[in-house]
Amino acid sequence: MAKNKTKDEKDEKDFKKFLLAKSALLAGDMPQYENPWLYKENYTLRINDFDDFRTIVKDCRFFYRRDALASTTINKLVDIGINDLLITKNGLPDNEFRVFEGLKYKLLSFAEDMALEFLISGLVFPEIKFATQTKEQIKDMGITVKKKDSLILPATMWVRDPNSIKIKDSILTDIPSYFLEIPEEMIFFILNEGTYNDGTQDLELYAKILAYYPEFVAQIRAGKREVLLKKSENAIRRRVLTDGPYPTPYLMAAIDPLKHKRTLRRMDYSVATKVLSAILHVKIGSDEFPMTEGEEDLARMADLKNTLLWRNVRTETIENIFQLFTDHTVEMNWVFPDTEALLNEGKYKDINEDIIFALGFPRTLIVGESERSGTSNPEYAAMSPVKTMENFREKILEVLKYVVTEVSERNKFKAVPNIVFAPINLHDFKTYVEGLDKLFQSGALSREDYAKPFGFEFSDQFEKRMKEQKELEKAGVSEYGASPFSKKPEVNPNGGNTADNNTDPKKANTTKVDKNESKK
Repeated sequence: MAKNKTKDEKDEKDFKKFLLAKSALLAGDMPQYENPWLYKENYTLRINDFDDFRTIVKDCRFFYRRDALASTTINKLVDIGINDLLITKNGLPDNEFRVFEGLKYKLLSFAEDMALEFLISGLVFPEIKFATQTKEQIKDMGITVKKKDSLILPATMWVRDPNSIKIKDSILTDIPSYFLEIPEEMIFFILNEGTYNDGTQDLELYAKILAYYPEFVAQIRAGKREVLLKKSENAIRRRVLTDGPYPTPYLMAAIDPLKHKRTLRRMDYSVATKVLSAILHVKIGSDEFPMTEGEEDLARMADLKNTLLWRNVRTETIENIFQLFTDHTVEMNWVFPDTEALLNEGKYKDINEDIIFALGFPRTLIVGESERSGTSNPEYAAMSPVKTMENFREKILEVLKYVVTEVSERNKFKAVPNIVFAPINLHDFKTYVEGLDKLFQSGALSREDYAKPFGFEFSDQFEKRMKEQKELEKAGVSEYGASPFSKKPEVNPNGGNTADNNTDPKKANTTKVDKNESKK
């Protein structure tokens, strides 16, 4: 008796495990959301404390990784906004200017990281540490300089996880205090001098942390779990409201419709799995010829069942047409769930429009076309995302200017170079160039502003043209090529030609005169 009871309990546990596994399979890794459209007094989405902010950032990161509209929009904003960095000398010698040319791509990569975090969480806390780099390290960074055995350059540039930063208002509300909530993994790593929880070691990383952040390591060893972050003047917050110190993430307005869309997809997935698991209903017997419990009818049922099961087992021999021989009392029907909701694409139309409205990003820039042809103007459609990109570009540029200024001052360079992002051009290029040309020809546009949209800096081009002109004069080559109706230049025995504007004008106007003609 005890054995049977134990067996029954084991069967019940196995059945429960089966149900749990099946429910997990149907749900996948999709989170369970409550109805986002229910209004509650505490559902105001005010980000007035650390827990609220952390919850919203978690949702924003989830939908950035999983939703096509959210990820595509943010990626396009970053890719178009952080396009190129224009660095001008501003009086720097060539040797010192090459240092910043070598740092250009490192600065651009850092700018992309800041832009991505700005759009996802709205909080960017950059960490920049400078260190003395040897000649070999400078060369490995792709920087070629002369007469410099060492330079003080940014050794690390990265962005802190906003989920570990607590912001506290002060009396001066525009200057909040930032505190770092130290993760337990980092505490374990530092207290055990470079050993992780699983026993692995990274002594090189521990040495760098100890060298770059000695005060931080000392505070952890002293038992602190929250550390005041200094040099917070480079921190960036997106659209801070007066009811709290935390920023507003770019995806925040789209969270509710994104959850709604996720619920619809779960419904479609559930219906689809049921379609894949369609039921074959086999009925034997009818009102006129009922099935009995006799041995003959039961044997027929067993044979038919075995035949169908054998077909499912021998998967390598399944045919498109399965031949089955029965009498008139056997009826087979496939039972499918209602797929009308699955095939109805209109249910996503309104919710996708809500998401696009919340993101403020035109459909033409996402998929390259409007929903209805001829109903949108790409010029006007690009205005909103351009303003969004210009907003975070200005904030990020201040951080990059800080890096460039620190490099110049720490290495005692003669000047600080100017840095700007390349212009964002989402207009029709032909029309744009024609407009610039008209302004330049009418004298309303300077040469410097005329060169900028094409990615050139006038001061650099001016210096290059001066060098080229000197080389041309030295070689005796005309600065401009011959035009179809220009005079054939006379050969100058001193080199070049007499019509060359770069030659001595006295020599160019001198011609051979007959002595007899001169006497006359």
